[in-house]
Amino acid sequence: MQSFRRYIRRIVLPVLLTIWVLLLLPGWGGTAHAEDAPSISLKTEIGYNGKMKMGSWNPVKFTLTSSQDISGDLVIQIDTGLAPATYVQHVELPKDTAKVVIMGVPGDNFTKDTNEIRFYKNSFQKGKRVSFSSGTPYLKGMPVTASNVAVLSEDPDTMNFLNVLRSSGYDLNVLPLKGTDLPEDPMLLDSLDVIVLNRFASDTLSKGQAAAVEQWVRSGGELVLAGGAAYPKSAAAFEQIAPVQYTGTYTASSLPELAKLGGKPLELGGELTLSDASPVEGGEVMYQVGGKPLIASRQVEQGTVLYAAYDLSMEPLASWSGHPSVWSYLLRDHLALSNQPNNKFNMMQNQMYNLINVLDYFPSLKMPSFPVMAWLLIIYAVIVAPVLYWILKKADKREWAWWIIPLIAVIASGTVYMIGAADKTKQLAHTINMLELDGKGNASEVSASAFFTPRSGEFTIDFPAHTYLTVDRTNGAFSSSNRSNSFVEVGDQSTRLTLSDMPQWSLAKVWSNRRENRKVGQFDVKIQLDAKGNIGGQVTNNTSYNLNHAVLALGGSLFELGDFGKGETKPLSAASKPTAVNPYNMANQIFGNLTGGQADEFTREREILMTTVPNTAWYQSGSYVMAWSKDPLVSYTMEGKKLEGNQLNLWAQPVSINWAQNGNLNIPFGFIQPKVTQISSPGWYEDPSGTTEMDQGSITFEYTVPALKQGASAVLTLRANNPGKKTQYQIFNNDKQTWDPVTWDATKQWKAEKNVQQYLAGGRIRLMLTAQEHVQLKLPEISLKGAEKP
Repeated sequence: MQSFRRYIRRIVLPVLLTIWVLLLLPGWGGTAHAEDAPSISLKTEIGYNGKMKMGSWNPVKFTLTSSQDISGDLVIQIDTGLAPATYVQHVELPKDTAKVVIMGVPGDNFTKDTNEIRFYKNSFQKGKRVSFSSGTPYLKGMPVTASNVAVLSEDPDTMNFLNVLRSSGYDLNVLPLKGTDLPEDPMLLDSLDVIVLNRFASDTLSKGQAAAVEQWVRSGGELVLAGGAAYPKSAAAFEQIAPVQYTGTYTASSLPELAKLGGKPLELGGELTLSDASPVEGGEVMYQVGGKPLIASRQVEQGTVLYAAYDLSMEPLASWSGHPSVWSYLLRDHLALSNQPNNKFNMMQNQMYNLINVLDYFPSLKMPSFPVMAWLLIIYAVIVAPVLYWILKKADKREWAWWIIPLIAVIASGTVYMIGAADKTKQLAHTINMLELDGKGNASEVSASAFFTPRSGEFTIDFPAHTYLTVDRTNGAFSSSNRSNSFVEVGDQSTRLTLSDMPQWSLAKVWSNRRENRKVGQFDVKIQLDAKGNIGGQVTNNTSYNLNHAVLALGGSLFELGDFGKGETKPLSAASKPTAVNPYNMANQIFGNLTGGQADEFTREREILMTTVPNTAWYQSGSYVMAWSKDPLVSYTMEGKKLEGNQLNLWAQPVSINWAQNGNLNIPFGFIQPKVTQISSPGWYEDPSGTTEMDQGSITFEYTVPALKQGASAVLTLRANNPGKKTQYQIFNNDKQTWDPVTWDATKQWKAEKNVQQYLAGGRIRLMLTAQEHVQLKLPEISLKGAEKP
């Protein structure tokens, strides 16, 4: 015992003391290990000026500073919307250097409970999670549905006059930005509706930023280039898409066309310096001063570039009371009304959820035949009961039933399983594409896909570069949860979706967004209207595909064109007799009525026409060509292999009609759709059929028509089939700057045959409707006849 104690004192205690001392030294033990671990601070900024838009993709700026050189994945896990998803970006963090990382997130309500920001050393799949030493590891923000007008200018107050429009029912934000705020990915501009450059040196933008803005325009954005004498520096980076070519400057002491457009007197109090320019090919001069372009526009694929010859921040124009009205009209397609049911957000959300639901009709996956399953059940019941009993009784082996019946049950179950799984043995895809053609060879595209996995496990799917994904997961055959992990990595080469923990026989649905147009060709539409408004003409399929079930909607009439081969021309005289468009039942007009018990091969088309098409701008325009095809327009790879599947494509192109007939304009009723621009009625609503519902109050609406030849005779007619009870209509007189009463005659028409120009300001006809009580009605139709402006 004593020898043992001496051993402890002489050997063990010195060793333990030495270890304890070493643990206290730098580089040893727990304290040193903590110092070896990287320390990462985090700062976040969401949207533009803190404004995040619902239904759009928004940039998030992460500022990361690490105490060590470290490589890893920055991830943000979001648990809102359709299903949880994690967005991933790989980053390299140099020691003690702030690194800015920009990622895109869908606009939603972000709180501590709906998202989390993480960092994984090396990779999110196998790396160790590194906690943040400072900063809030989640996003905070409430989304808006307002229109966002971004302004880059030397004067940050430029375009603040638009805020006045809020009192007229507009829902908008004016966002002064710096050049460094613009990303190099066009999808991260998705939450902006308008970008204004006024006295801003656009050539200070990087090539990537300028390219992103241009692509944003091509896919539907609106860019305004202005600045007066400073216009050249505003347009420097965008000369290829500008409506005009700059030639110098000039001065003007009055702007009469602008005054008419604004509906208010305009006194400049001196001379104003403007930029002088000439229109380029594709540019259209909308308003002039002294024969020179004052406002010009140019359609660039799906988007628009506007030119203003003056400095938008210069007085007295900046504070002129008519200025908000001018720009509410010029930007009318991109400014949302606060209680407008068909705003961009509602339309996109409805499209997404409706297409996601249509994906449930997976053509490659079929339910087992009911008659086959019924016969299997009958055969099983007959064999197990009377037949087996008779055989065993005959052989005097009834005790064998204890093992024969279970064996037959196993065989029957296996047979049922094999029948049910016959078409569920490989990965499949089901995609719906909606293409809107611009009539010049390009098309914007909305896609939704469903991916079927026959086995459980992890799957990777590769999409084109800069594709942004919203993911929905459904239960598998042997799963009780849809909260599986979905990881999205957006990259310059491709976008990768990793689906982990996928149950057997399960679906992952994906809504994909890209701000890049597709080259597909166009429909060439030539329409003639005679003096009585009868429609003639032809439609040519100059797309790259053979189409079917094609129709032409025009002025409330539907012409069925049927199968429409590539390069084929169809005269309207050969089309079926036109019928009135039924906004609630167009599917039956095109695909026929269903009878009881009849199998429907057009289930998907009917669902899309009923739920998704009414939420498109081209449908609401009232005049368009629409057709279908099943060609494989998009391709995906899963686990490195091309994915087989079905695709259904909807083709649509708005139709613009040349109203000039031998130098005269002849616009019949029903072809020009009114656009509501101001609302002072809390209960205003307009459904797809055109029926307006409103409470006590007023609305202002406009018709856009071609300009008439000055001094030529013309006739303007309004027709109100259902003007509503206890309502009053007025039309704006641009010469008097007053509202003239509109009184309906016995046929519910109102006509102006003298001095029609007083009601037109650059093709803008404005009316006001006032209701004394809740009412349902239809806004008037317009007819215009006269000589075309040369």
